[in-house]
Amino acid sequence: MTLTLALINQDDIPVVAALAGAAFREDAAHMPNLPQGAQSTVYDDFGKHAEWMRDKMYYKCTDGDSLVGSLILQIEGETGSIFGLHVAPDQMNQGIGSWILGSGMELWPRVAIWSLETPDYAIRNHHFYEKNGFLKVGHTPAVPEIGFGFVQYEKRTQQGARADALTRATQL
Repeated sequence: MTLTLALINQDDIPVVAALAGAAFREDAAHMPNLPQGAQSTVYDDFGKHAEWMRDKMYYKCTDGDSLVGSLILQIEGETGSIFGLHVAPDQMNQGIGSWILGSGMELWPRVAIWSLETPDYAIRNHHFYEKNGFLKVGHTPAVPEIGFGFVQYEKRTQQGARADALTRATQL
């Protein structure tokens, strides 16, 4: 297997949207019932993926000619957010998600703190991020419009750890 990570283009939107929708179908089975009038998920909404391509750093992961995953990052100075990570269902549990996450973060070495939110019902996501060094830092209450809350995670890089140590040293 030879994985590569590259920015998506307009032509990739239908396939990355379909992959994202497929990746979250299993999680959707655990989703609480949506309140009346609530919007369903946007994982496979072409318009949302086009918006994310314009507003964020949206990468596709391929193995040869096959799309196996995608990663959406938002970078602001020395902070980065994992906005989305998707792995094709038939490629899960092979280390691809960890490779995508690690490779995407390595593209941004100046980022000191990475953060993300994942639905509170998506237990396998919690395990995945914790396995990849993220620490749970919070939990939002259920959002009435969607019927669930979010677990918040952070990961400090070596640069972030050095900055924390320097801050503590200067406070002594």
